[in-house]
Amino acid sequence: MSAREAFGPNLRRLRLQRGVSLEDIARTTNVSVALWAGLERNDFSRWPTGIYARSYLRDYARAIAEDPESIVDEFCRCFPEGDRRLGQIAREHAAIVGHVSAWRDEIPATLAEGDRRAAPPAHAQPAAASGMLVHMRVLLRRAFGRA
Repeated sequence: MSAREAFGPNLRRLRLQRGVSLEDIARTTNVSVALWAGLERNDFSRWPTGIYARSYLRDYARAIAEDPESIVDEFCRCFPEGDRRLGQIAREHAAIVGHVSAWRDEIPATLAEGDRRAAPPAHAQPAAASGMLVHMRVLLRRAFGRA
């Protein structure tokens, strides 16, 4: 059984070992029993994605007295629903307000096989930071009528 296949069943096993019912978790988190049961079956068809999925998992981990961050990290490694990258969200928000987004959130090829949370190379940071500062300055000038 792969780590992905074992994720939900392992959470269920830990919950049962600690004597916590799904109803108890649902009552304390205001999330339905059906959603928690889906988690334990690795069925994320009705689950939210991104920050909401990670938040739900943190609540579940606290309810079964497990380390929330290690559970969330494992979830993010195994399932796309926990993706921490912002590209899709940024593009959707830009579309809502009719803005052409220049957002890029791809994983550099050097990090694709390793830890995706690793920092970009030091030589890339100043250019990105200065570009962001220029962009922020333009936005602020527009907002305050000094463009």
